[in-house]
Amino acid sequence: MVLANPIWLLSLLLLPLPWILLRRKGYVGFPNLEIQRNTKGSRFLSVMPTLMLILGFVALAIALARPQASEVLSTESFQSRDIIISLDKSGSMESPFGPPSPSVVGETDLDKDFPGKPGKILIKEDYDQYSYRAPKGQRRIDHAIGAVLDFVRYRYKMNTGDRVGIFTFDDDQYWSWPLTHDLKMIFRKAHFADEGVGGGTNFGRVEPGPLDAAIAHFQEMGKSKTRVFIMVTDGEDAIPRRTFDRLVDLCQDNNVRLYVIGVGESISRGADADILRLADATGGKAFRVDRPGDLTKSFQEIDELARSVVTVEVNERRKELFHWFAIPALILLLLGTILRSLVVNR
Repeated sequence: MVLANPIWLLSLLLLPLPWILLRRKGYVGFPNLEIQRNTKGSRFLSVMPTLMLILGFVALAIALARPQASEVLSTESFQSRDIIISLDKSGSMESPFGPPSPSVVGETDLDKDFPGKPGKILIKEDYDQYSYRAPKGQRRIDHAIGAVLDFVRYRYKMNTGDRVGIFTFDDDQYWSWPLTHDLKMIFRKAHFADEGVGGGTNFGRVEPGPLDAAIAHFQEMGKSKTRVFIMVTDGEDAIPRRTFDRLVDLCQDNNVRLYVIGVGESISRGADADILRLADATGGKAFRVDRPGDLTKSFQEIDELARSVVTVEVNERRKELFHWFAIPALILLLLGTILRSLVVNR
């Protein structure tokens, strides 16, 4: 049973008020006090009106709160996850990684709302001769952004019900947007993940690292039991043993699945990279990507690995029960009032 207007129960705080107002002094109904004292059951009868008024007032308060019986008509199972994506934006993420890859999902309404796409803005014909930076659209971070956009497109197209958050990191973390069902905002923010590229890489050697930031956010805003943290990086920052053990415990204690996508030849071929070992140690998975198209495939595989079915009630019928309390309330109040006028009271 549920109450549609539970605030009416506060009226029970006024319960002593009717008793104070209706209380009378003196005796009515008997010419002699000795007759009242010697009458069998007189004490019980003097209490009955007050008791009936109290019960009637309580029943009336419950009736005004509108008790209802709920009945589930049908249920529905769907995928519900909290997913946080972190993109490495250290200086090495500007290294060349090949020409832009086409979208696997295809265009959606998200693209109509935000037509700008990585690889179509400020593309140069040649690499920068003064540094290792590639033309925009052919950098590691551009491919990472493209894979994230496809991941969000799929969530939007299939209406998966997932909440997604996104941030970038180098030596520190920079939140783009917290966990939300608003995938249009995530899609928009992902386009700007390459702003301010530079700096080093910190996986947690200096607290807080990306995993610390993600778990703190899960604790603050997480709703789903399935928590997925995806990290895209080309860095090979060393993780000290103490830090490694701390991060493993952190994931296990908070039921977070860590997936690391290692981008570029150096990390993808380095089987001993600490961040990749960390993903395996936490029960997640590490992906080694040395070709642009494999980035999107990694996101697709994560999507399959992290699925968790949740059953919820989608159709519910409520039956009003207030009359079962309203009618007795009126009867009790009426009888209590009548008896109070007939029975001797002090």
